Amino acid sequence: MSFLPKYTQVYEDKEGRRGIDEVVSESFQKNFQFVDSSPEAFNFSYSKSAFWLQLYFENTTNHTKELVFVFAYPRLSHLDFFSINQGNIERIQSGYTIPFSERTYKSRFFVFPLGLEPNESKMFYFRVESPNAINLPFQIWDKKAYDQHEIDDHVIQSIYYGIVIAMLLFNLFLYFILKDSNYLLYVSIVVVTAFAVAANNGIAFQYFWPNSPIFEQYALNLLLSLILVLFLIFMRRLLSTEILYPKLDRVSIILILVQIFLSFLFLFSFDSIVKVYVFSHTITACWILLIGIIAAFMRQRTAYFFVLAYSVLFIALIVSTLRALGVLPTNSVTLDGPQFGSALEMILLAFALADRYNNLRKEKEAAESLVKQNLEKSNLELEIKVKERTSALNQSLLAIRRDLEVAKKIQESALSFDPIVYQRLNVVSEYLPFSEIGGDFFDIYSVNPSKFRILVADATGHGVQAAMITMATKSLYDNFKNFDLPPSEILAIFNDEYMRNYISLNSLLTAIIIDIDLSKSTIEYASAGHPPAVLFHKSEMILLPKTGRMLGIIKGSSYKTNVHPFQQGDRLFAFTDGIFEEYNLNEEEFGETKLYNLLQQTLVDPLDKSLKKIINSLDRFLVGSSRQDDITILGIELKDTDSFL
Repeated sequence: MSFLPKYTQVYEDKEGRRGIDEVVSESFQKNFQFVDSSPEAFNFSYSKSAFWLQLYFENTTNHTKELVFVFAYPRLSHLDFFSINQGNIERIQSGYTIPFSERTYKSRFFVFPLGLEPNESKMFYFRVESPNAINLPFQIWDKKAYDQHEIDDHVIQSIYYGIVIAMLLFNLFLYFILKDSNYLLYVSIVVVTAFAVAANNGIAFQYFWPNSPIFEQYALNLLLSLILVLFLIFMRRLLSTEILYPKLDRVSIILILVQIFLSFLFLFSFDSIVKVYVFSHTITACWILLIGIIAAFMRQRTAYFFVLAYSVLFIALIVSTLRALGVLPTNSVTLDGPQFGSALEMILLAFALADRYNNLRKEKEAAESLVKQNLEKSNLELEIKVKERTSALNQSLLAIRRDLEVAKKIQESALSFDPIVYQRLNVVSEYLPFSEIGGDFFDIYSVNPSKFRILVADATGHGVQAAMITMATKSLYDNFKNFDLPPSEILAIFNDEYMRNYISLNSLLTAIIIDIDLSKSTIEYASAGHPPAVLFHKSEMILLPKTGRMLGIIKGSSYKTNVHPFQQGDRLFAFTDGIFEEYNLNEEEFGETKLYNLLQQTLVDPLDKSLKKIINSLDRFLVGSSRQDDITILGIELKDTDSFL
């Protein structure tokens, strides 16, 4: 992962009227400038301007790069991505004004995938506009690394919300036992704080209101006001301010009314009231802390815990506010601080309530005994329910396994081909799915008595989802595989039909189509981003590299057909990347070089024995480690009895 602000030029469109055609023009480039920012992000605070970002990116390597641009801040209403490729402008709209289901990459942040061919360079533009604070943590990731990062991030979020649920359930339980409304207030604070954190970090828009952009715009600030109102009420009850500090307590009541009043104004006039609203949050937060400190100086034992707990949340809130106003830079600390602060505040505030409860312990021994009995009963009931659920789960797993076995047989039957193929060709295949079913598939079809068409394809991912995609795609391919057209045109048709029917699947496909023409003693092939097939012509190894992009990226893709001789004694091997992208316990990759050497070494063996040796060699390489992907390999040669026209 790399931060991009220092490589990115910025243009501020104060009227918000500039269009992409004007911005990309040569005469306009002088308006872009590098601006001062933190290493991690731009921070333009609250602004009515639209901001354009310009970034030039070049792939200097000899292999295709699958990358993603990431804006790790979900509070942007409009964020448009423009890719300039040979004069063509591709646009992707994003921001929270777009329903979550329409995002190109399903993430709580704004993520834009891109692929760069070897030595390819592109110019990228982003247009940002938002009534909220415009903070732009701008990053670029390797796609696989970001996918893993997303998983890790979900684990962290799970830990946080696990703490929230634990605090909520425990204190709700205490409320029902002790009938103390302070516990109910605490539970309310926990719930609202959790939703505010979810709104701030994009989790809420992803899971709770993905089709409500308007609510997403208002939710965070309204939730912050509700938190402060609940804290004021909680503080008045916990510290008895109405009795001990009546004059100060009146100010607290006024602040409660101010927050409610500003909330109504905020709903009807977002742009004009938002800064005042945010400032009122800061004033109210400071007041709560001040009252806690005064109570602590008055030696109220409960106030010590209250001040300690609230100080953590207060600091997090102030940091967040100052970041939104542009006083502090936007980085991982100022962005994620409120979440970690709220988790610690929940725990410390729970200690405050626990201390208060401890002071009343002797007076409530009977209630404590009842709590213990109820807890034991609940644990016993939970254990019984766990056993019942475990039994039901095991039965469900058995049913799933049976269904997968049926699916496996269906998929295997779909990989069979016309017996006429065996009359002219010697074909040997090895198909080893990662689980019961996989995302690889192949097909061999007789276009005419002297021409055989071979397809090998690989859908992204593996398992049930990938298998369903491959079966649907195989059915689609069957509609036009009999067309007597060059492989390149078949791939072009394949790509357009795939985009038309299955673009919503957000899945890509690599594929290679090889036509063996016995009348011409040649093979013609076209490859859509597929690993190179290997041809041995007169014992010389020839790689058949890709001739176009993967299927499912863009409509209208074109492909090139290459031709090579194919005669008696020649061999052809086609496979998916699972055969060489396997890692052993030492994190060593099997690799293409090892595969090519094995193919060369086994040329003297019969074709079926050659493939067995390759699979056995892979198994020895992986000893102690399981396979990580689907594996498909086809070996093809002419039969000795063939006569060529």
